[in-house]
Amino acid sequence: MQTLSTVAWLSRRSFSAAPVILSWTTIVSLALAAVPALQVLVIAALIEALGSTDQLRDIAGLLLVMVLIVGFAPALTTICEDFQHRAAQRLQADLNASLVREAARVAPAELVNSSIASRVERHSRAIGEGIAWSFSQYTKAVMAMLSSIGVIATVFTFSWIAGALTLLALIPPLIYSRHLSRVWETQWDHVSPHYDRERYLRELIVRQRSATELSSLGTSERVAEMVAARWHTIDAIMARALRPQTVGSSLSGIVATILLGGAIVAVVIGAQLESPAVAGIYGVMAAMTASAGAGLNAGLAIEQLPLTSGLRDFLSAGRATRVHPTPSDVRSLRTAGLTHRYSGRDHDAITGVDIEASRGEVIALVGVNGAGKTTTVNAILGLIDNGTGTVMIDGETRGDLGESAWLAHFGLLTQEFGRFELTVRDAVRLGSAREDVSDDDVWNALRSAHAAHMVEAMPDGLDQQLGEQWGGVGVSGGQWQRLALARIYLRDSPIWILDEPTSSIDAEAEQEIFRELQRTKQGRITVVVSHRAWTLKDMDRIYVFDNGKVIEQGSYDQLLALEGRFATIFAEQS
Repeated sequence: MQTLSTVAWLSRRSFSAAPVILSWTTIVSLALAAVPALQVLVIAALIEALGSTDQLRDIAGLLLVMVLIVGFAPALTTICEDFQHRAAQRLQADLNASLVREAARVAPAELVNSSIASRVERHSRAIGEGIAWSFSQYTKAVMAMLSSIGVIATVFTFSWIAGALTLLALIPPLIYSRHLSRVWETQWDHVSPHYDRERYLRELIVRQRSATELSSLGTSERVAEMVAARWHTIDAIMARALRPQTVGSSLSGIVATILLGGAIVAVVIGAQLESPAVAGIYGVMAAMTASAGAGLNAGLAIEQLPLTSGLRDFLSAGRATRVHPTPSDVRSLRTAGLTHRYSGRDHDAITGVDIEASRGEVIALVGVNGAGKTTTVNAILGLIDNGTGTVMIDGETRGDLGESAWLAHFGLLTQEFGRFELTVRDAVRLGSAREDVSDDDVWNALRSAHAAHMVEAMPDGLDQQLGEQWGGVGVSGGQWQRLALARIYLRDSPIWILDEPTSSIDAEAEQEIFRELQRTKQGRITVVVSHRAWTLKDMDRIYVFDNGKVIEQGSYDQLLALEGRFATIFAEQS
């Protein structure tokens, strides 16, 4: 049932993607399926006519029919294959579009805790390499099966025994195809993790940041050997599927040969060793060839069934849209007893974290690396599940609002900010889900992020392509970070979370940006993670993290006066 439902789903998607093309393909396929049976009938009629006449005109009509059948069949076959190829291209485009739309709706928590990127990559590869083309294999298999049934019907007119034996010849390919389906399903379960790992290792070699580091270390070729080792493993796993496939094909061929011999003998005996037996023998051979073709094409399509089933499950998940209006106002953000422990760890990453901020305040989270700041930020956003404790916006939790509505409250800028190699306009407009963002809105965001002068100096302004790999301008790390900050200004959410928002920017520009943050703070809550002492001096409140706990809080001067952990961390900077 799982196999049939997957084939039915693929059929619906195929006809949805290319209804006209596949309708014509169906018509042509049905015509081609009838060709072998017509040939058998015409040959039988010709043999009988040749035995009773010596005039060409008496058989001219039959000869004309045979010429038309034989002459047009290759052309119809080519037309049918062209239609199937075009339909497969349409299906490939449709499935890939559906895939990226569904991937765009994946919850951030799922992105953090699962191999969703690998799954999407695997589905995309499967669409291009097989799924989109497997429907044409099913079509060919069905056409061959119909052709075989048509010929078998004509064989029954020569000998019911031959017809029965030829009909039995359809069974081995069906059994073999079903067995092959289970084999490939098992193989894909084994090989998929290795494909995922291969993809990760390969991207280390071709992505600029990791590739630069590996090249400087002289170890990029070592990673290439890791990729090669994965491919050897993949090849070995896939080779294991070849053995049962070969055995199944051999057994199917042996059974088909025995049945073929029996059917031919039955036809010859039924025709009493006379010339009409030739047409019957041709019919038996045509039926066998068609059934073999049905088994071959079904087998090729069945190889893709596990991947098709996985794609169907992913696209049928029914994830909700991520687009949600940004709230205009928030009065308070508060966490109470926030605790989280990562899987595989024997201690909490954060324990009992209590922080709060009100509209118009800028608060800071500080501490050494590993102190718990990022975990707290992820817990606030809902990217990780809280072991205990709550996060509330104006007294409501993430569960009260729903994930999309919750995330709509935030504008997030992390140290791993996006370097979107698009035009300046498109790169900044990604900060807002609104469709009515104007160029004036983009320029205002750029000015607030102190990036307007940079863009004005570019040859094409807002239309300037970013990134040299697409023929655009080279952009420094600091410039990328300003564009990322411009997206946050454009989003204009009521809560900003800025994790080292100026880490790649020079000191003078950093001061200007923080002055702008302070100047515009009244309409929002701002949470800053920073390691630079001077940026903390104007904060309304600072939370000091150590070993996953908030151990101190207060203003910059208050914390220095305590001469505690904060004073120790920032002693040299102050």
